[in-house]
This record gives sequence, C-alpha cells and structure tokens, in this order.
Amino acid sequence: MNFSRGTLTIAALAGAASLALAPTATAATTYQIRVLPPIGTVYANNLVTLGVLVTPTPAGEDGTTPVLLELTEPDGDVTPRTLPLTLGGATIATRVHEAGRYVAEFTFDPPNGDPATTTTEFDVVEGPSLGS
Repeated sequence: MNFSRGTLTIAALAGAASLALAPTATAATTYQIRVLPPIGTVYANNLVTLGVLVTPTPAGEDGTTPVLLELTEPDGDVTPRTLPLTLGGATIATRVHEAGRYVAEFTFDPPNGDPATTTTEFDVVEGPSLGS
C-alpha cells in the first residue's frame, strides 16, 4: 500500500481531534461532611442552628447539589430538610419542639462524586420557667 503524505497527515489530525474531543474519564471525587454542632445549651421550643462543611469544596455540577438533612426527634418523628451549599458550606435554623436527644443525619450525593453521610447527636433540655 502506498499512502501520500497528505493522506497520512489527515489521518493523524483526525485521530488527534477525536482524542481531544472524547470525554475524559476522571475519578469521582470523595467528599467528606463536617458538622458544626449547636453551640451552648439548646432549649426546647426554640430555634437551633446546624451547619455543615463539605470538603473538598464541590465545584461545577457538584457545587449546586444540596445537602439533605433528616432530623429525628426524641419521639421518632423525622423532619427532612434541604440545605443549599454556598462555597461548600450550609447552615439551617430549625425549631426543636421537645426535650431529649436529637439525631441529625446529613447526606451529600453529588452527580460526579461519591456520596458522603455523617450523623451527629445533640441534647435539648426543657426551657427555663419564666415564673407564674
């Protein structure tokens, strides 16, 4: 077989172009969630602020994926919440209705990374009496 230089050049350029335009295979990012627990004493029938930090900071499509929170009350009621991320962090203020131990489970399931889940617990005490 006899190929001209022009034919070989075109074939080489076509091969290079197809490699350049092919989607790249990248490993999924492994994320971790760090919980920022409530500060101080948490009283029943008040708001409590919970925070999360996702590391490394998600970017692109992963950066717009919210963190899901399932807050389990002492009586077993579960309240789901969605926390939108801003630069890898999010906070939420939620009302705690009764005294006892609360369990907060945070899940981050991005489209291009490995899902991450973490759980934290915090105690809520009866509010102080204001007198009669």
